[in-house]
Amino acid sequence: MSFEKNRQIHALIRRIEIVAEDIVCVELSPANGGRFPPFSAGSHVDVFIDERTIRQYSISNDPSDCSYYRLAIQKEPQSRGGSKAIHESFRAGDIIRIGEPRNHFCLAEDDVKVVLVAGGIGVTPILSMAYRLTAKGTDFAFHLCVRSRERAAFVDEISTSPFAARFELHLDDGGPQQRFNPDNAFADLTQTSAVYVCGPRGFMEFVTGAARRSGIRPERIHTESFVSAAVDGEEEFEVVTARTGKVLLVRHNKSIAETLEEAGICPILSCEQGICGTCLTKVISGEVDHRDTFQTNAEKIGNSMIAICCSRARSKQLVLDI
Repeated sequence: MSFEKNRQIHALIRRIEIVAEDIVCVELSPANGGRFPPFSAGSHVDVFIDERTIRQYSISNDPSDCSYYRLAIQKEPQSRGGSKAIHESFRAGDIIRIGEPRNHFCLAEDDVKVVLVAGGIGVTPILSMAYRLTAKGTDFAFHLCVRSRERAAFVDEISTSPFAARFELHLDDGGPQQRFNPDNAFADLTQTSAVYVCGPRGFMEFVTGAARRSGIRPERIHTESFVSAAVDGEEEFEVVTARTGKVLLVRHNKSIAETLEEAGICPILSCEQGICGTCLTKVISGEVDHRDTFQTNAEKIGNSMIAICCSRARSKQLVLDI
């Protein structure tokens, strides 16, 4: 791997509770006392669920308080061992391993006016941003969009927070007058305003499309997704595993990582969304279609590493150091 291993921290689950339908809140404190490393709004940590399963979850509490980290995990119907295991096996008093905070969804320091938009569980990093923007004195609005009131995490906390007056809750099962209208939300923004969006991919496309139409500069529109992009309908290509000489066909609806697993090769995976860098693999030959957000543009142009969980091939064949 080309990245530095994230230092592991032992953390005590000091509190765990259901905060919305299918959403569990996990509060962590340092197992040996003291304080956790500082984190910035929008940060996430690796959670080591078992020896092979690592997942990333955003920190939702106020960044000014490092005595604890608060995570919120939604139970996914198609869970491959992450959210399901946390919901079923994590208990208050357990000691778990986490990584140090990392941030690929940072707040800019020069934003004049900000609109925060969360869809469902996307509220976790957005809530941390609301605390930080309040501390900075930045003008902002905070929108949370959910299917129903039962699925809205942290709304009681938000209603008594210093930014309660800036908050709007939008329910799919409510009246049309209270549903989120991005054109209205972005009506008074300028080119130097900023939008931060987190939630399901389709929801984010809907919101960011409206933000672009409003005239906000593309570099001022920031997103983070909790689900990987669908691969169905993609071009097929071959992957050659250089160490074993296997030639594998990556089909239109499979990732490279899934194809390797089906062939009995078990790569180390974590986020499976292209944000953590865990699965970066050396490219011996072939042209990569980079889809991760971990590598820099320069690294992607160098074409030396590929995130096998999400990236694909522009060439007919990739030879990988596996």
